[in-house]
Amino acid sequence: MDEAVNMKLVPSPEKLVALIDEIVTSGWPDRDDDQADYLLRLGFHQGEGQEGFRKGYGYSPGPDSAADLGGELLSDGLAVTDASWSSYKGELFSIGFFVYDVRDSHDTGAVLGYRFIYSQLLARYGQPSDATVRPFDEATSYWEVDGTGIEMYCYTKPFPLLQLGFSHVSRNAAYEARLTE
Repeated sequence: MDEAVNMKLVPSPEKLVALIDEIVTSGWPDRDDDQADYLLRLGFHQGEGQEGFRKGYGYSPGPDSAADLGGELLSDGLAVTDASWSSYKGELFSIGFFVYDVRDSHDTGAVLGYRFIYSQLLARYGQPSDATVRPFDEATSYWEVDGTGIEMYCYTKPFPLLQLGFSHVSRNAAYEARLTE
């Protein structure tokens, strides 16, 4: 990646690729008690957790909605926005956040960051199982690696930003199946 571009992007795309590698290789915690330590190793700490976290996102609680827990993630070392985590029945299954959120419609950081990270993930993990490029450089991609789902979205309208999401594939599937019951 061009050094001038790299200096502009915070966090650097290389730092995000290293984080992705850590998530893929470190294994997801098996118990609620281990979540905080796991997230700290990744550079995050939990904000306030709350039952029914997804209620704010149009979530319709089922009979075991008390088993849902999620909340804000905070980071002193990564410039991220709207970071969150979700667990179901005490098992962490989702981490997500946005980067390069500068609220400037002319900024190209999100597109450049997406392209760099995509090329690195392609070299490490092969072709994504899903990849879509839309007009105006908007793009999505999804990899499944060793039981971890990696989702990446590049938005350009109304302003550019990059979204990264990670999931424990089988736990996420169990959670989503429960939502359709």
